[in-house]
Amino acid sequence: MKRHLSRAAIATVACAGLLSAAACGGDDSGTGDSGGGSKLVYFMAPNTTPTRYIQQDGPAFEKAIKALDPSVEVKFVNAGGDSSQQLAQANAAIAAGAKALVVVAADPNTSAGLLQAAEQAKVPVIGYENPPVKGTLYAQVIFDPEKVGAQQATYFAEQVTSGALGAKPVKVARQYGNKGDVYTTQMLAGQNKILDPLIQSGDIQVVCEDYIKDWAPDNATKATEQCLTKTQNGVGAFLGFYDGITAGIIAALKGKNLDTPVYGGQNPELTGLQYMLTGDQQDNVLKAFSVEAEAAAKIALAAVAGQQPPADLVKDTIDNGAMQVPTAKLDATLIHLEEGKDPGDAVQKAVDLGMFTWAQICTGPAAETETCKTRNK
Repeated sequence: MKRHLSRAAIATVACAGLLSAAACGGDDSGTGDSGGGSKLVYFMAPNTTPTRYIQQDGPAFEKAIKALDPSVEVKFVNAGGDSSQQLAQANAAIAAGAKALVVVAADPNTSAGLLQAAEQAKVPVIGYENPPVKGTLYAQVIFDPEKVGAQQATYFAEQVTSGALGAKPVKVARQYGNKGDVYTTQMLAGQNKILDPLIQSGDIQVVCEDYIKDWAPDNATKATEQCLTKTQNGVGAFLGFYDGITAGIIAALKGKNLDTPVYGGQNPELTGLQYMLTGDQQDNVLKAFSVEAEAAAKIALAAVAGQQPPADLVKDTIDNGAMQVPTAKLDATLIHLEEGKDPGDAVQKAVDLGMFTWAQICTGPAAETETCKTRNK
C-alpha cells in the first residue's frame, strides 16, 4: 500500500519559511524611451510573487527576443500587485512608443482598463500565463490550466483510491487561486473533472474550500489556520493550486506541528522544490519557463510585424469574457515523491529543464537534506 511520504521519512532538517520577496529584475520606472524609432516591447510582471515572472520568465523572454530579432528592445515593469499601477505602466509604455505589451495581469478582474487603453492606442497585448480579461487581446500563451488541474487531481485521486491517505472518506481541504482569474477557473474545471466522482461517491469529503486572493502565501496561511480551527485539525490532506499556496499551507501546519500531507504544487517556486526534498510537499507541476517565454517572444514579434499569431503555436481559443482569445496552450509535467526513492530523482527534472540549479534549491529548508548533501557538490 502506498503512503504519502512524510517529513519523517525523508527530512533531516526542515524549517519554516515562505517565499522571499525578490527585487524586480528590470526598470520599473515606466519611462522606456525607445529612441530613434526602435521596436520596443514591454514585459509587464504582476508582482514579486510568484517570483518566476521576474526571476525566470522576464529574462528568458528578453533572451528569446534577442535571439529572434536583436533590433527589438525589451523593457520590464513590475506592478507590485496593484492593477492601477499596472494600468499606469501600460499608459507610460504606450506613450514611450511600445509596439506590443506582454502582460501578466496584476489582477485579471480589474484589468479591462489596461486592455481598453491599449486597444485605443492600437498597441497589441499578448496575455502571459495569468492574462488580463474582459477586453481585446492579440493572443495569449498559457500552460493549459485545465490540463494542469487534471494532472494535480489525477495524482491526488490515486492517493485516495489506493488508501495512501487512510480510510475513506478522506477529509480534504481545497485551496484555489485568485477568484475570477482565467487560470483559476480553468484549473478548477480540470480538478473537478477528476475529483467530482470521488466526492459524489463519498470517497472524498471536502471540509474546507477557499479562493486565495492574489494567490498569496500569507492568505493561504490564514485560510489554513481558519480551516484547522473549524475542523479541530480534522483534515486528512490539503490540495492547493500552486507552490505559493502550498507554502502558505505548510507554514500554518508547521505552526501547529502538524504533519498533514500537502498536494497541489505548481510552477514551481523554489520553495515548492525545497519542500519536496523535506517531504512537506508531495508533488509539483513543472512548467518550463523558457518554453513559455520563447512562445511569447514569437507571438510578440508577429504582433510587432503586423502579422497574424503564429499558426504553429496558437491553435486554441479561450473565452475571456469579451472575446475568444487566440491561445497557445503548452503542456506541463507532473512530478511526485515515491516511496523508497530519493526525492531528488523527481526534483532533478526541474533542474534538467533549467528552472533552478541544485545550488539554488539546496538553501533554506532543503539545505541540510540528504539529497542536497549528495547532489549539491
